[in-house]
Amino acid sequence: MIAKVSVVIDNHNYGRFLKETLDSVLSQVLDDVDVDIVVVDDGSTDDSREILASYAPRVKSLLQARQGQAMAFNNGLAAATGDIVCLLDSDDIFLPGKLEAVISAFKDPTVVCVQHFLHDTDAHLVPLPRRFPAWPARYTLDDYAAGRTEFTATSGLAFRREVLKKCLPIPKDLFYYLDDFLTAHALFFGEIANIPEVLGLHRMHGANWCAGGLEDPKKIERDFQDRALYSSFRDRWLSEAGRSRSPEAVDAERLELWRRRVLLESLRARPLEAARAWREGLRGLPKTRHARFRAVTTALAVLSPTLYLALYDAYSRP
Repeated sequence: MIAKVSVVIDNHNYGRFLKETLDSVLSQVLDDVDVDIVVVDDGSTDDSREILASYAPRVKSLLQARQGQAMAFNNGLAAATGDIVCLLDSDDIFLPGKLEAVISAFKDPTVVCVQHFLHDTDAHLVPLPRRFPAWPARYTLDDYAAGRTEFTATSGLAFRREVLKKCLPIPKDLFYYLDDFLTAHALFFGEIANIPEVLGLHRMHGANWCAGGLEDPKKIERDFQDRALYSSFRDRWLSEAGRSRSPEAVDAERLELWRRRVLLESLRARPLEAARAWREGLRGLPKTRHARFRAVTTALAVLSPTLYLALYDAYSRP
């Protein structure tokens, strides 16, 4: 029986979004379930802390010096007291019925994590074109090892607190793969329930790192750094469980890294290095249709990263 749900929110200088975010949680209607809201303010210098003070005591505020998002969540999750813990970034919002749907999915005792769709929007919550994955009802560790899992972003995730404790702490230097770190690790203790419904809005705006992740060399470099750290934990978890990734999963990651290396050099205006990275990626290329498609499209990134990104954006739209 779920008697209490915690919502843990991380915030740094998002005072302009914070009221809307908090109100989206406070407006959730639940019967016989308490909602515990914990906001970790990570060294904000705007009006965030004044806004948080105005929501006391309905909202618990943890005020810390700037430590980064991972530590904000580590501290917030340690303070959560609910049977279920939902994550929420302070520039995103929950839609009506979100908590009710999540609680219902946790009625299955084999479920340790629940995820749902988030609709990307601009800063003013105007929806952006979005393609959603064809989720199965459940993900298992077999799916993860085979590379068949597609995870939502932070604000679409909820965990059983007892399992979450086993997955913490998040490495303090991890940023891009913070949510994947928790979601993937949870699969070693049970199943993920997928709710194929939009139950939250995910802002994409100039101030966050999720916007334009393939257009900025600094963001691609940070992705390489975080991916390596996340992968080291993933491989350790699999080894300890006597498991390994499938050849298909290994090939898929290799192709993605290849694409990003070529694109990084092209965006740096280093065409010779981009061409060299492309040629190196051809060695031992998997003999699949997807690999051939990636080879052709990645060659386009060598010639014109602007054209490649425009076509990629068009291809990604529904």
